[in-house]
Amino acid sequence: MSSLPQPPPAIEMKPGVSVTARFSLLIACLAIILALQYPLFLSYFQRLTSSGPVVTGVGVDRSKVLAALSGLSQYKIKANAALHKKKREYNKLPSQQKLHLLQSLKYYTKISQATAAANTNDRVAKAVRDFGMRYYNISSLELHAYEKTRGRASGDHTQVVQALKHFVRDWSSAGEHERSATFPPILTTMKTLFPNQLREGRQTRVLVPGAGLGRLAYELAAQGFDVVANEFSPYMTLAHRYILSLHQENPIAKIDGHTFHPNINWWSHHRSNESMLRAATFPEVLPQRDVLNRLRLIEGDFVKAFLPLEESGFDAVVTLFFIDTARNIVDYLETIHKVLKPGGIWANLGPLLYGTAPLIELSLDEVLRVAEKIGFELLPVDEKWGDDTFPDVEEWKGKIKGNLAGYSWDQESLSRNAYQAQFWVGRKKD
Repeated sequence: MSSLPQPPPAIEMKPGVSVTARFSLLIACLAIILALQYPLFLSYFQRLTSSGPVVTGVGVDRSKVLAALSGLSQYKIKANAALHKKKREYNKLPSQQKLHLLQSLKYYTKISQATAAANTNDRVAKAVRDFGMRYYNISSLELHAYEKTRGRASGDHTQVVQALKHFVRDWSSAGEHERSATFPPILTTMKTLFPNQLREGRQTRVLVPGAGLGRLAYELAAQGFDVVANEFSPYMTLAHRYILSLHQENPIAKIDGHTFHPNINWWSHHRSNESMLRAATFPEVLPQRDVLNRLRLIEGDFVKAFLPLEESGFDAVVTLFFIDTARNIVDYLETIHKVLKPGGIWANLGPLLYGTAPLIELSLDEVLRVAEKIGFELLPVDEKWGDDTFPDVEEWKGKIKGNLAGYSWDQESLSRNAYQAQFWVGRKKD
């Protein structure tokens, strides 16, 4: 009868060595676990020690800033994913059709060129993100923790694209056609109503809600006004703060030092591939330090950010493409009235394209009726600012002007996204 196989002899380990080895292995494992899970621990600790939303500065929800930073971080990933989808759709075509496109149009080359343009855009997105992280004192670990807890839901690519395109609209010579249709009525009217700002050293305070990337607010400050810009979107405020950091005293800032391709995310209505792929440069001007000393940005909801502390605190409120962004437009009108001093001026220019889920949607005449009821007196405006919108309404004749104004539209496009923007000036009754 064959003997059963015997187990291998036990390896003798000295007690001291065994305990030390096991302890070292345990420490190493714990270190690895902590390193891998540190972002989650950090995020949990922040939530645990906060009684509400973690904020960055007054009225700034840190989680919203993190979402915007995450969106900027993912620009390249999401832009390339959209382009890869175009490749997949192309590959589904019949072989003969693909051959036609390959030989006559070089469609694959177009996608490759768009990918290269997206990589250029990504450098702008990363520059804004890196500046934002420094400005708000947000570490890479904290941002990673946010992204890990939210996964693919972090960041909104559409809002990232819109914010970055505003570099062209506000700060590039390629956006001059839009600014030339909207800025002159406001800037000229403000200069007429408040002359000699710089020469007399007056402190006329102007509030600009919905400031976007801040070019109009900057131009008002350049006229001598003490300007407060307000913006709700953290995507816009990150880009806003970045562009103003490129001032004349910044050694790395230079005119037209950044390149951005504004049209590659939308492939419809292009006259040619060259038109779709072409680049714009910014900034066309470097902000001046003395002007920036008269300009500051307050983040947050316009209706909540200024009351009650700034009631009757401003000489003027300027709204450009803003009042129709309200969920409740009456809230906006009441807030504008409350923050103005008696006799203060409200200058408005823009359409009535109501946004997401508005509580009410008023026609223009209804907006004006409500404004008058709240306590505004409409003033005559210069006839050069457009056609009279109510030539047959005696009380409004010569006071409401309509003029064609575009919004983020390409001059070479086959489509025009433009509005008959309405311009008026109201005075708060004493």
